[in-house]
Amino acid sequence: MTDYFDSLDATIHKEGRRWEVSIPKDANTELSLDETVVQLVTHPEEADNDAVALTPGSDLFEQIVDDAVTHAPIGSLALTGDDVNFDDPDYVVGESTEVTNQQLTPYYDRHALCVLFDVGIETVSEYQCEMLKIGAVDLADYEPRPQLAQTCLKYLEQTSPPPSEGNHRLSDGELTEAIAACREMVRVEIDSNIEDIREKATRAASVEIEEYRQYLQQRRDELRAEKQQLSEQIDELSTAIDAASERTDRLKRLRERKQLRDELADLRDELDGVRDSLNQGMPQKRAEIRDRHALTVRIRPVTATIVTHERGELDVSVRTDDCSATLTCDYAVGIGTLSRPTCDQCGTELDAQNPVEISPVKTTGRQCCGQ
Repeated sequence: MTDYFDSLDATIHKEGRRWEVSIPKDANTELSLDETVVQLVTHPEEADNDAVALTPGSDLFEQIVDDAVTHAPIGSLALTGDDVNFDDPDYVVGESTEVTNQQLTPYYDRHALCVLFDVGIETVSEYQCEMLKIGAVDLADYEPRPQLAQTCLKYLEQTSPPPSEGNHRLSDGELTEAIAACREMVRVEIDSNIEDIREKATRAASVEIEEYRQYLQQRRDELRAEKQQLSEQIDELSTAIDAASERTDRLKRLRERKQLRDELADLRDELDGVRDSLNQGMPQKRAEIRDRHALTVRIRPVTATIVTHERGELDVSVRTDDCSATLTCDYAVGIGTLSRPTCDQCGTELDAQNPVEISPVKTTGRQCCGQ
C-alpha cells in the first residue's frame, strides 16, 4: 500500500497503524487525501472516530483499487526458450535411461493476456472471502491458459526484473473481450469457494429463521397468557364497578377498566400479527434474513499483462547404455508440452505409465509394445 502512495508522491506520517496521508493536488489520481488519518484495521468498525478505515472491503480500499486499475498501464512480457528450465519428461523412467539434452526450436510467437483479479465473496453476515486470482487466455481464440497464468504469476511475484518486454498491442475491444474471458476463467475456478460460502450462508439463514420462528411461538404463548390475565382483571373490575356504592370509587374503577381494555386491544392486535406471521410462514422476516445472507461476488481486474511466448518443437535427447534417440513434441514457453511423443510401433502416447524404451531401430512404449 505504501508503494501506491509513494507512486503519487504522497507524504505519510506513521504512528503505529495510524497513518496521516496527504496526496498532492496535481497527482494523477481521483483520490483526495489531505492530512487524512488512515487506520489499518481488520474490520472497518474498529477504526477510531477521527480515522478512515483501510482494510479489504472498506470504502477507501475499494477507491484505491479502482484508482490503481484506472491509471495502471498494461504490462508486457516476452517469454523465450532462454527463460525456461526444462523438466525431465515423465516418460523417461529407470536408472539406465537418461535425458542428455533438451532443445527448443521456436517457429512462431503466440500472444496471451494475463490478468490479476481482486476477488471478493461476501455476505452481510460473517461469511466472506478476499483473495487474488490470476487468469490467462490466448488472444487468438480466448481459450484459457492456466499454466501460462501460473508462469506469469511467478514473474509478478519476483522482485528481480522480468524477462524482456514484448511489443504486442491490443485494441479496446480486444482488451475488453480478453479481460471478460479471463474473468470467466477465474469465476469457474472459484465456483467451489462460492458454493462453500453459499452453503454456510444458507445454513446460517435457516438457523436464524428457525430461531425467529421459535421466538414468535414463545411470544404468541406469552401474549395468550397476558390476554387471559387482562380479561380476568377486566371482569373483576366490571364486578367491582357494579357493586360500587360511591361515585368516586366507581369512576376510578371505570378509568382503570378503560385503560385495561385499551391494553387488551393493543395486545390482541399484536397477537393477531404474530399468528398471521406464523400462519403465512413469516414472509417478510424470511425475505429480510435471506437478503442479509445473500452472496455478493466481485471479480475486479487489478493488473493486466500481455504475454508473448514462443511456440515450436522440443527435441528431447535420450540414451541408454548402448542406444540413443531423439523424441519430438510440440512445446509452448510458459505452458509446457502441447503434445507427447508416441510409440513408433503402435502410436500410443508415452507417459509415466507407458515409459520409453530405446532400441537401435525404434523407440517404443514399455507397456504397449515392450519386450
